[in-house]
Amino acid sequence: MTETQKFPNRLPAWAAWLLCGLCLLPPLVLAVLLRQNAVNVPYWDEWDDDLAGFFLKWKTGGLGFGDFWAQHNESRLVLPRMVFLALGSGSHWNLCWQMAATFLLAGGAAVMVFWLGRKTFAERPLTAWLATVIASLLIFSPAQYQAWLWGLEMILYLPLVFILASLLVLQRNFTWRTKLFFCAALATLSTYSFSNGLLAWPVLFPVLFLAGGGRGLRNNRRAALLWLFAFLANVALYFQDYRFPDRPGLWPMLWTEPWSVLKYFCAFLGGPLADQNSIHELPLAVAIGGGQFLVFAAVGLAIFRRWNYGGLTDRAWPWLTLGGYGILSALLATAGRVAFGPEQALAPRYGIFGVCLTVALVYLVPLLAFHPSSPDAPPRTKVRVTVALLGAVVVGLHALTLSPATVNLTVFSSDLRLAKCSLEFLDVLPPQPATTAFLCFDDQRVKRMADALNRTGVRADALHQSRRLADFPQNPPPAASPGTIEICQVAGTNLFLAGWALAPARHEPADGVVFTCEADGVAPEIFALIDLRLVRTDLVKKNHDPVFLLAGWQKTCPLADLPKGKLLVKAWSYDLATGRLTPLANEVHLLNR
Repeated sequence: MTETQKFPNRLPAWAAWLLCGLCLLPPLVLAVLLRQNAVNVPYWDEWDDDLAGFFLKWKTGGLGFGDFWAQHNESRLVLPRMVFLALGSGSHWNLCWQMAATFLLAGGAAVMVFWLGRKTFAERPLTAWLATVIASLLIFSPAQYQAWLWGLEMILYLPLVFILASLLVLQRNFTWRTKLFFCAALATLSTYSFSNGLLAWPVLFPVLFLAGGGRGLRNNRRAALLWLFAFLANVALYFQDYRFPDRPGLWPMLWTEPWSVLKYFCAFLGGPLADQNSIHELPLAVAIGGGQFLVFAAVGLAIFRRWNYGGLTDRAWPWLTLGGYGILSALLATAGRVAFGPEQALAPRYGIFGVCLTVALVYLVPLLAFHPSSPDAPPRTKVRVTVALLGAVVVGLHALTLSPATVNLTVFSSDLRLAKCSLEFLDVLPPQPATTAFLCFDDQRVKRMADALNRTGVRADALHQSRRLADFPQNPPPAASPGTIEICQVAGTNLFLAGWALAPARHEPADGVVFTCEADGVAPEIFALIDLRLVRTDLVKKNHDPVFLLAGWQKTCPLADLPKGKLLVKAWSYDLATGRLTPLANEVHLLNR
């Protein structure tokens, strides 16, 4: 029986539709999660002068090329700023549009991986489909929850999309000049998308000038020199007036703390497949990332040993390029961020880079395993079990991360809701811990920017201008209270409160909890917002409902912020969508001397 007979070039229609459905399931699930958890609030870096201030200049007519060119951390965000402006100009800078763009970019990357995989396994459609299913699971994993819910993080996906688009261009029947032009244009767009976008130039060089399918580009010295010239020109332009971060670099730590450097590099690659809520997350990520790197190196070496026959290297080049991009991204991140410690490599927003290496291995391992070991060797069949086991390991690791990653996505969304609550009360309350913890470390910058963004019409946030309780719409006390104050203690000069609260209209944790106080001759006023949420597994067990998991809250408030005398303190569930307050149970009577 021939290999073609064993593995027909076409699958039955029902099998193809089933596998297509499996490929579409991860993005559909993620889309539902994003629809439920997306929060329209600028977060952290988005309050910077070169991002929030960028929109202010656009609105006031002072926007120039220098604002597009301005450096943000290590990056030149020329292209992303154009996208941000296009999306934000007609939506009052609604960050949900940028989250949708991130999702669409990931979808584009997944589609391009699918088309590259079809050519890689042209004679093995089942293998191609199964690899695409695994790639879809990885690309749309909730483990990257920070990237999905932080509008700015679409910049992480742009270079990947441009590199994959270049690989597809190289598989078309274009002239070598056309291929060179399109790849150089895409690499330039990648350069001005994110700091690691410059890596498009070196990772595309081998597939352009060494791959057998380059059609006119292989060993073309003139084209290689043109590529090198374009790369150096972009480097020179990119680093014009560049400000390097003021932090310890890679080389000093490489000599003094080599193990920390290695841990950061490996954890960066293995983070997407490590259980994010495990106390062993870091060693797991280091082991997974280190293992993937070694497997990639071994597979790459085995492929290059079979350079001259069977078309193996031509089929492997796209995945060697993709894996190389992931590894070089890890090296670049290690060089710039290792001083923050290995734990920083586990930041969920970086997950797409480790995913690049894993996806590359998902295609490279079966490609090598199913290929004859020599031109005259018969096709091997026993390796199918090994390949299936390796695929099962990847799927199993992903499955183990799925539940904690989904929980973390919900937690991050709850933090963003609390951040938006603190934003809406920014003008009427003293500085709140929730502002600096969940919105931006510089509350004065946020206040200045938020007022300016609303005043100019860039954003349309409901910034409250009064703290009087009478100025807020209120729901009457429901039959079943949506929460309660459980603890009230005076500790030294502070008042400590704790309890739980739900959003009564939606049966989910309250967006926020505010506190009012009143006294003789003093009308009720809002004086504080909760500091943070608490995980309440006890309430989940008691009520047999997971919605209570993030319902807990606590607040520490200086007594000096409250009026003197006999006080009545109340807690209220706050709804972001309506601005309405719903009273919680257990009022607190307090004597403030």
